[in-house]
Amino acid sequence: MNNLEQEQQQLLTVENEYWVKMWEDLQGLKNDPRFKRLILEGYFKDKAVNGVSMLAADYTIANGKRSEIMEELISISRLEDFFITVENLGSAAESALSEETEE
Repeated sequence: MNNLEQEQQQLLTVENEYWVKMWEDLQGLKNDPRFKRLILEGYFKDKAVNGVSMLAADYTIANGKRSEIMEELISISRLEDFFITVENLGSAAESALSEETEE
């Protein structure tokens, strides 16, 4: 392996370690009952369902509030997407690091 390949491998290892740590932190949060109640249930589920319900409300339509509610729903989706990204990249990075240590 030449110097460039070694540097690339080191960078990949550092990036993999970053994603594994993020994944471990997220798993720790998901095991915390307060996080489950506040974010996983309260934000991802309850707030999302309430927002969707409000979209059809006459008050919301009459007062032009739909775009505000849609932005709130998008923010919920973005955070959930980030968590999914952390899970996917973290688990893949963990596998890559395991393979690296086996070699």
